[in-house]
Amino acid sequence: MISIGIIDDHWVLVDSLTLMLGQEPDLEFLGSADTLAKGRELLRRVSPDVLLLDVSLPDGNGLDLVQEVHEFNPETKIIVLTSYTDEATLMRAIDIGVNGFISKNASLKELMVTIRQVAEGEIAMPTSLLMGLIMRMPRDKNAAYREEKGWERLTLREQEILEQLAKGKNGDAISEELHIAPLTVRTHIRNLMAKLGVHTRLEAVAFALKNGVIDNPS
Repeated sequence: MISIGIIDDHWVLVDSLTLMLGQEPDLEFLGSADTLAKGRELLRRVSPDVLLLDVSLPDGNGLDLVQEVHEFNPETKIIVLTSYTDEATLMRAIDIGVNGFISKNASLKELMVTIRQVAEGEIAMPTSLLMGLIMRMPRDKNAAYREEKGWERLTLREQEILEQLAKGKNGDAISEELHIAPLTVRTHIRNLMAKLGVHTRLEAVAFALKNGVIDNPS
């Protein structure tokens, strides 16, 4: 069972999501909030597996909650709900450790798929958007890591898996492409994230592209 929390002030969207979640046997709705303040209260009461988070809230930027989510519920994965968000905001979201993005214009079915992907640890972000954002990230963002050259400890297999992640492939697709077991893929991903000093797959791909660990995928 995947538990879900929602922080968004668009009540039509929240009501629709709540109804949809109630029809999915593997998804459980824990509650919603429509402001940062109420969001903090919600996260003190419940620990969702996945949090759907709007950026634009009446009392501030939803991204200001991300660090608190990590502190309250370290295992909670965060999906940012977007309508139109500038690149600087999306880059900040990647930098602070969100797990995925989905447009508010997406169908409810697409949202359910995204929730399940993120719950399994997958990247949930259009590849074209990911590449566009990553290649605009400041060149010195990971200077400390470059100096330590921790990336040099990545094995060839870990680099192969990073390349596949950068192409937008999920764990099952990587398993099929590289002819290794899904559990082995997950283990490699955990190991390479630890070596790079990052906490999400998005951060791992961003770090790798900016520091030359892998080539920019076509």
